[in-house]
Amino acid sequence: MNYVNQPKPKSDRNMANAYFFILMLLLWGVLFLPEGILFEIADSFIINSVVSELVIAFPALLLILIWYYMHSGPKTDIETSETVLISDRIMLRSIKPSTVLMTLVYLLTIMPLITLSNLISTLFVDNTVLEYGSDIVNMSVPAAIFSIALMPALCEELAFRGVVYGGYRKNCRPAGAIFISALLFGLMHGNINQLVYAFIIGIALALLAEATGSIWPTIMVHFLINLRAVVAMFIADNMYEGIFDTELVDDTSAIYIIIYSLLSVITTLMAGAVLSWISQNEGRDNPLMTLIRNKSYKEKRVSVWSLTLIIGVLAAIAMIVLVELSA
Repeated sequence: MNYVNQPKPKSDRNMANAYFFILMLLLWGVLFLPEGILFEIADSFIINSVVSELVIAFPALLLILIWYYMHSGPKTDIETSETVLISDRIMLRSIKPSTVLMTLVYLLTIMPLITLSNLISTLFVDNTVLEYGSDIVNMSVPAAIFSIALMPALCEELAFRGVVYGGYRKNCRPAGAIFISALLFGLMHGNINQLVYAFIIGIALALLAEATGSIWPTIMVHFLINLRAVVAMFIADNMYEGIFDTELVDDTSAIYIIIYSLLSVITTLMAGAVLSWISQNEGRDNPLMTLIRNKSYKEKRVSVWSLTLIIGVLAAIAMIVLVELSA
């Protein structure tokens, strides 16, 4: 890995915000493509899925290259604080095998809260993933796993935990870095249902990235969350043939919300304990304690917000409103 000169405090923040701004430009641009082109892409669900993830990944990779060349040049002594490893910037450090195992436990402890947020959102809007159920089960299993589970895990984690959260974490206050990166991750999905639970996932993954200093465990968790959904759809389709070819009505019973609410309280507390163990195992500060001490960073850190981020967020909200009104 190559070292580059230490960027100025706002440089990484601006890169993160520029990424989301560019992503929104690309997504809005797709909306204005000629209808025939959109039909050709959407006619193949797997191609549509892969292209969507590449749209997310491309500006992230481009900005990483720009960041590298902007801060390369005469190298200083790598033992001083004047240099930074590019793998540290996008959080690609290796982790211990024991951390991998505990990451699986962490996944189990956060799933009830993710499920609860999904259930609550479907009280008001449709379950977006179920609407694509017939398209998913009509693919082969390997194709579904690749396009629905693996590609999003790789592309979205590089973008939102590597470029976005990685750009906020060193120079912005911890709470802003975690919650705003999670908000952008939710907004990127373009609908209210996924916005709600993706926001929860985004917080959990940002905390995990901070606890490990790496996006490898977040890629694994993201992949397994998506894989769970894919497998559940194939199982449902095999048990109830043609279930996704009929109009599905979400029947979110209050009893399920009550059960998952109670379960989430217990498992979320367990998740905090697991996160503490992981950070200690990796020799890092507990990100939850850092959040508690958030105000102590006020004078040392820059704001997450910039004009490009505000415009990007407004564009994302406008897109969600447009999608929900046209549904």
